[in-house]
Amino acid sequence: MPYAWLVFLHVASVVGFVLAHGASAAMGLRLRRETSPDSIRSLVVLSTLSTRVMYPFLGLVLLTGIAAGFAGQWWRFKWIWTAIIVLVVTIILMNLMGQQYNPLRGEARERRHRGPVAETPDVIRKVAASTQPGPISAVGVVAFVILVWLMAVKPF
Repeated sequence: MPYAWLVFLHVASVVGFVLAHGASAAMGLRLRRETSPDSIRSLVVLSTLSTRVMYPFLGLVLLTGIAAGFAGQWWRFKWIWTAIIVLVVTIILMNLMGQQYNPLRGEARERRHRGPVAETPDVIRKVAASTQPGPISAVGVVAFVILVWLMAVKPF
């Protein structure tokens, strides 16, 4: 496949990933202000469902990026290795930081599949209010800016 097509597919995959991931980001930013347990569950379910689209796009980002690296003969440059390291570190950090939402995800999953669960509305509100979306959002934005800079400028 020609290099230009690989770059196009890589950029399109990034756009798909960012759009799908936007639902999770919006959930995280809105969740603390939500007071209705049903609304909290709905936000968490939407976020969880968006990951079903987000992760395949992330796989496409990796595959098309690696293929473009070979097609463009970029592997001898440090910027591509730096981009891979930034991406891997970001995935690890965001998954670790995102664990704060796991109790809500579990509760929402149980409710959807088995009916009411043991968590009371007060507990659900308390867990939602205790989430910290700022740090995880900052990691994602900073990593995205660094990755775009590395891809566009190819500084080293």
